Amino acid sequence: MLVLALLTSLVTGLVTGATTGLPIGSPPSYAAADEPAWAADLPERTTQVVRTVSSRKYCHKVWCTVTQAWERTGDGGWEKVRELRSTIGSRGWGKQREGDRRSPLGVFDIEVTFTTSSSNPGRMPWRQRRPTSIVSSAAGPNYNTWLEVRGVRSGNRPSMRSGWVLDYNFVRLRPGAGTRPVPGRGSGIFYHTSKPGHRWAPTAGCTQVGNPRQMRWLLTWLRPSAEPRVLQQR
Repeated sequence: MLVLALLTSLVTGLVTGATTGLPIGSPPSYAAADEPAWAADLPERTTQVVRTVSSRKYCHKVWCTVTQAWERTGDGGWEKVRELRSTIGSRGWGKQREGDRRSPLGVFDIEVTFTTSSSNPGRMPWRQRRPTSIVSSAAGPNYNTWLEVRGVRSGNRPSMRSGWVLDYNFVRLRPGAGTRPVPGRGSGIFYHTSKPGHRWAPTAGCTQVGNPRQMRWLLTWLRPSAEPRVLQQR
């Protein structure tokens, strides 16, 4: 009886392997089933994601969000390594034009990180932000372009001392470099920190994340080899 039971078990295993197409003795893979739905929108080689999504965890306005840091694990799944309170444009998602006070939806590159310090705190492409630094919203050839403008003194204001420029509407890091931004579609979309005294206020279209300490964590966590992306979702 014992021998018969063992033979029956062996035959069942062979039939199951043939039916599923798996190598005999191999456990089934659950990586695809466990992958979050939003991961399907990412490039295959991306292993780090900064995901900002609508949330009622802290407040109930259209601008209330959380920003999450996700990393792909060795078995192909995704692990949330940190979550921060954040806010977006005062009219929520769905940016279409300059001044609509909405934040863009979709998957974006990080064009460049920035700090007002003299050196890069992380490993991503970096640029020093100065008192004279702006990303122009003025119509013309320098629309949505990083400029240094003599006489401007607000470029290093507290909320803009660390963060990154989102690759929205073909933002340029110098005049005439790269694809021309679409006129009037929107300019200067950043991830930056909260304004002192207005920590969880909505923005004009950017994403506002916590405080400088939390932003520094993000800047040091990101790495170019992970081909990170920013994902913004309702």
